[in-house]
Amino acid sequence: MRILVFGNPYLEYDSLAVKVAKELGKEDEFIICTSPEQIMDNKFDYIMDVVEGIDDIKIFDNLKMLNPHKMFSLHDFDVTFFLSLMERLGKVDRVKIIGIPINYNKKKAIEKVKEFLESTRH
Repeated sequence: MRILVFGNPYLEYDSLAVKVAKELGKEDEFIICTSPEQIMDNKFDYIMDVVEGIDDIKIFDNLKMLNPHKMFSLHDFDVTFFLSLMERLGKVDRVKIIGIPINYNKKKAIEKVKEFLESTRH
């Protein structure tokens, strides 16, 4: 499975998705992205990032469910806008985002994301 990961590894509040990806990078292919344009360059199954306003790991499969202001990274408004634009242009059929709450426990995030990814393989 290929997962595009957004976040800033240098900012504690925005680095959890990157940390989770580095821990789980053995079975799946995690691509750490630095700009939304990388979405166009890569085929992917999921996007993973931290999201403000959720209490647990959540899968967003509809961009309308994801308010652009909920994604926390400074670049994430651009990611959400970019995804919406690509969807309208027919470049992306369906986007699935693994949302990790801000300030979520790292160990718990690793376990839950791993469980989710394993469940999608069966």
